[in-house]
Amino acid sequence: MKVAIVTAGTLPVPAVKGGAVEALVENLAKENEKYRQFELVIISIFDHEAEKVARKKYPHTRFVFIRPGALVEALDKATYFLANRLLKKRGAASYRNLFRRLYVLHQTTRILAKETFDKVVLENSATLFRTLKGKHNYKKYEGNYYFHIHNAVTGSYGCANIIKGCKTLAVSDYINRTLPDFMHAIPEQNLRVVPNAVDTERFSKNESVALSQNKDMRLREKYHIQRDEKVILFTGRLTQEKGVKELLLAFRQAKLPKTKLVIAGAVFFGSGIASDFESELREIAEPMNESIIFTGFISYDQMPEIYRMADLAVIPSMWNDPAPLTVIEAMASGLPLITTLSGGIPEYVKADCAFLFPRDERIIVNLTWAMRELVMNDERRLLMSKVSRARSKKMNLDRYYATFIKEISS
Repeated sequence: MKVAIVTAGTLPVPAVKGGAVEALVENLAKENEKYRQFELVIISIFDHEAEKVARKKYPHTRFVFIRPGALVEALDKATYFLANRLLKKRGAASYRNLFRRLYVLHQTTRILAKETFDKVVLENSATLFRTLKGKHNYKKYEGNYYFHIHNAVTGSYGCANIIKGCKTLAVSDYINRTLPDFMHAIPEQNLRVVPNAVDTERFSKNESVALSQNKDMRLREKYHIQRDEKVILFTGRLTQEKGVKELLLAFRQAKLPKTKLVIAGAVFFGSGIASDFESELREIAEPMNESIIFTGFISYDQMPEIYRMADLAVIPSMWNDPAPLTVIEAMASGLPLITTLSGGIPEYVKADCAFLFPRDERIIVNLTWAMRELVMNDERRLLMSKVSRARSKKMNLDRYYATFIKEISS
C-alpha cells in the first residue's frame, strides 16, 4: 500500500522547526521505519535541516520536499511587511507564508496527478482539498482520501463537495462532534478517531536514576535553578489561547517560596517571530524576574529534558484545544497536571492525575490554588505523578501507528 501524507507547507517534516502536526507525521514515519507496513511518501516544505534528518534517520521513507524559490520568499516578505503596516500586527502572522502555501498547493496538485497512491492523507488544513480539486484529483482518489483533523475546521475553501467524500481521522471525539455544517454530509461510518500519542519512552523518567538526575541538574544549572527549588512548567506557543497570561497572573498571586516558573516556547515555533502579546507577558513577569524563566523556542528533541527538570505542568488552554500533545508529554514525563475542561482534553486526562478547571472568571483563582496545592503537598503531587505516567502508557506510538493503519485500511 502506497500512502501519501500531504502537509500544509508551513513547517517542515521532519519536525526540526517544531509543530505538533509535524511531530505526529514524523512519528508515523518513525514507526513505519520499524514495521514497514506501507510505502510512505511525505510531501513537505523544504528545509535544509529537515532534509539532513530525513536522509539520516528515515532511509525507508520518501520525502518529497517542495522548494518555493527566491521569488516566492520575496513576495511573502513584502506581503507580511504590508500586513504589519496595514493591520498593525493584528492578524498579520496569517500572511507570513501566504505565497509559499499557494506554491505548495500548486506543486502538490501536480504530484498527486503525476503519481498514483493507494491512500492520500491531508494533514489538518482544509486548504489542502484544493490539491484534489485541481486536475480533478478527487476523482482519481475517490474513496481513498482522508482528512487528518487536528484543529477545528473553519472553512471549505470552495471544496465543500470534495470534503463530503473524505474520511476523517480526528484527534478526538470532540473534533468529530463539532464539525461545521458543510461537513455534516459525511456518513457517520466515515468519521474516525486516531487519538494523539507521543514517544512515551523518550519522555519517561524510567532511565537509570543517575542519568536522569545528571540531565536534570545540567538544565537546572543552565537556568540557575537550585536543587531544592520546585519547577512549574508551561510548554507551548506564547499565544492568548494557550492561557500563559492567566498562568503568569496566577503565579504572581500564589507567591510560592523556592519555586520557579519555566515558560518553554515561542510565538510561532522556531520562526523567530515576536509579538505584542509576548511583550505583554514579559511586562507581567518583570516584577517576578528571579522566579520566571522564558526559554524561547526549544526543539522537539530537547523537550524530554525540559520536562525532566519539572515537578508539575500547567497547560491552561483558554480555547477548545482538541488534543494538545503537551498534555500527553507531561503525563508521559510523570508530571501531575493543571489544565482546563477544554475541547478534547478531558478525553486524555482524568481527575486522578490532573486538576481540570472550567475556562471562566475563576480561572486565575483556581490556577493559584492548584499550584499551591501541588507545590506544598508532596504526597499528593507524587501520587498524581504515578497515575500520570500509568495513564500515558496507552498513548504510545505503537498504538498510534496501529490505529492509523487500521483506519486507512478499512
